[in-house]
Amino acid sequence: MRYRFLLILVFLAPAVNSYDFIEIPHTAAIQNVGKLRTVCGKVQSTYINSNTASQRIYLNMGREYPNHTFTGLIWYSSNKDNFDGRPDKKYKKKNICISGVISTFNEKPQIQIDFENQIEIRQ
Repeated sequence: MRYRFLLILVFLAPAVNSYDFIEIPHTAAIQNVGKLRTVCGKVQSTYINSNTASQRIYLNMGREYPNHTFTGLIWYSSNKDNFDGRPDKKYKKKNICISGVISTFNEKPQIQIDFENQIEIRQ
């Protein structure tokens, strides 16, 4: 039984690592809710909500909040150790791509970012 489990892991690991994310612009995120995607665009505004214990960071693309078209959401207090520095400062006004499953909040598309490797800076 143990051998069978290890054999499954050996064959599954390369398949998971080789999965290609479909890259889309932030304006197409709303049409891809529920899908695993890489969403790209310029971070127009950032915000850290430090009034709560959860310390959420928002990376807004398209336009500044509340007219943004997409948000990268980081539960910073829980995931602070997964980031090098403050993401709200590091990514503001940068062209980035965020990978993950697209969901919505208040009818706006978003991806929850738990690890810095979900974000790639583009030129």
